[in-house]
Amino acid sequence: MKLQKRNFLLLNDDGTLKIVKDILKSPLGLARNLIIYLNENRFSELKNNLDNIKQFVAGIKRAESLKNEYRLAQFYSTMFAFHQFFNSSFRARQGKVLEAMMQEILKNYTTCNIVPRKVANMQEIIKNTFSLKDKPKLDIDILGKDEKNEKILMIQLRSRDDTGGTTAKGSLVDFLRALLRSKNTPKDKIMYLIAVWDERNLQQKNSTISKMYSSLAENIKIKESEFKKNISKGAEISKNIILKLAYGTDEISESLFQWNDNKDKKILNAIKNVTQTVEDWDDLWVSYAVSSLEIEITEFKGQSNIEILDKHLKKKKIDLDNFFTNKNIDKLALQISTLWKEDSIPLPSVSDRILYIRDLIYLKLIYNKLNYKK
Repeated sequence: MKLQKRNFLLLNDDGTLKIVKDILKSPLGLARNLIIYLNENRFSELKNNLDNIKQFVAGIKRAESLKNEYRLAQFYSTMFAFHQFFNSSFRARQGKVLEAMMQEILKNYTTCNIVPRKVANMQEIIKNTFSLKDKPKLDIDILGKDEKNEKILMIQLRSRDDTGGTTAKGSLVDFLRALLRSKNTPKDKIMYLIAVWDERNLQQKNSTISKMYSSLAENIKIKESEFKKNISKGAEISKNIILKLAYGTDEISESLFQWNDNKDKKILNAIKNVTQTVEDWDDLWVSYAVSSLEIEITEFKGQSNIEILDKHLKKKKIDLDNFFTNKNIDKLALQISTLWKEDSIPLPSVSDRILYIRDLIYLKLIYNKLNYKK
């Protein structure tokens, strides 16, 4: 039986994947946390992270008061805490991936010879070009400097434009406003790019532009009508400073192409190319899906499938790490599936259950590797 392939980055030490791992560092960290919670059966601990508001707004306290008499109530608190933990953590991490992708694009597709990762290094560059006494207190998401052509690209990146109110929209230019207030002319030519990755909520664009102008109005001399007319192609708001708004990856790519001195058309496909390199990985979706199921299974079956897997491995005296070394995981999954008599995997077909057992094996291998590194 041929099983679909898996690509677990946390198990792969291939040096050629370094860039992919760097880009996905933040969500890989989330996957790592899920795998530890899963293998150590610690999901109930997440209830301790729920604030007092959720105790009554989400009905946690009510469910807890009923848990001794109703198993569903007992399950609810852990289930809610788990999904709250995952979704809150993921929201913050997806932005980190987009930032890392853009940094790789600036390094590999543009004439930027300096693309710092650390905020302090970005602030130092900005301090020098604006001749500031101190580093700016605010920060920018992404910065690239082309020393040869004396140009700097500053990017404020947002995944979408339909979250947050007018304050959030105005904050897109908070850093720029602080620089304008210094009244110093930058030594390098600056393009300050507001990049909205997902353009599906384009109806927000006009309100975003209006709020940006309102935030900058006291520090720029151009009229609002001129600002609104030119912002999408680049509005010169001060000497050596261009402000531009790009919606969607096509406009972002075009903005990079226009800014880049070598006019290499490869940059127009850069976002698509880099995205494709980071699509083929399984660590997060598998660990999240398995964890979601295992919380329910543990509650209603009284035992997790990780525990059942451990029992079968111990009974057969199987050294799991040795199977990983010999690349026999598929063979092991099929062997374990013939021993698995427990009615504990809520998937409809035999092939689904075999794949689930194999995913459990992979997640245990990652856990063993993480513990070994400790």
